[in-house]
Amino acid sequence: MSDALMEPGARRQVDRPRLVPGPSTGVTVGDGYVGTLERLTGLLVEDETLESLLTQVLELTSRAIGTSAAVSVTAIDDGGGYVTVAATSEDARVVDDLQYELDEGPCVDSLQTGREHLLSDLSQEERWPAFRERAMDCGFGSVFSVPLRAGGQPIGALNVFAGERGALRADDLELARRIAAPAATTLANARAYRQATQLAGQLQQALEGRAVIERAKGILMASRPCDEEEAFGLLRRASQQRNVKLRDIAQAVIADPTTLAR
Repeated sequence: MSDALMEPGARRQVDRPRLVPGPSTGVTVGDGYVGTLERLTGLLVEDETLESLLTQVLELTSRAIGTSAAVSVTAIDDGGGYVTVAATSEDARVVDDLQYELDEGPCVDSLQTGREHLLSDLSQEERWPAFRERAMDCGFGSVFSVPLRAGGQPIGALNVFAGERGALRADDLELARRIAAPAATTLANARAYRQATQLAGQLQQALEGRAVIERAKGILMASRPCDEEEAFGLLRRASQQRNVKLRDIAQAVIADPTTLAR
């Protein structure tokens, strides 16, 4: 059954991965963790949208953490707000959205403080009553939020929801922590790629705008006795007087050399 069709709070029925000793924590981690990390680090940001990348992160997380009923990733947007960039169920989005609206809850606190939060029994949770009620209404019994860090700063959070109280075991928590590192790298790389692409687009627009202005200057120099500096001055004054962008004035001159005479 796909995540979108799962009943709220339903436990995912999957085979647990074979367990092997963890390197230093004393708990056990599954073979699925290793495969998950390999898949995460193999994702190519230039070939994927951010949502597509993180959807793959969630699919891999759900596969590794068999007790999860839903998983979501929260990110900090360019304006400093919070947004669920990917989720395996609409119920997870609903719970996340309430936290953003109230500016409180385990996910929001993980983003603000860099601390992880395990709410093993939501019925006993007293810190965030509105969050508790909404999460339980959506069929969740326990939640684990792990900050995603880049450069030492939280840039997002991985949120794991389980349908039953106490369902998230020690090895589930360790898997989530271990997945958080490459997940954060994936998120950071995708954001960096998006920002670089935006910058490249802005530079291209600037170059194209300069070419238009240079062409308009040439037309003015050919149609009236003025040098390059004087031609640019004519364009700039027209831009200021008409409250029109310099590039738009230049395009108008190219379309009609008599534009500045009117």
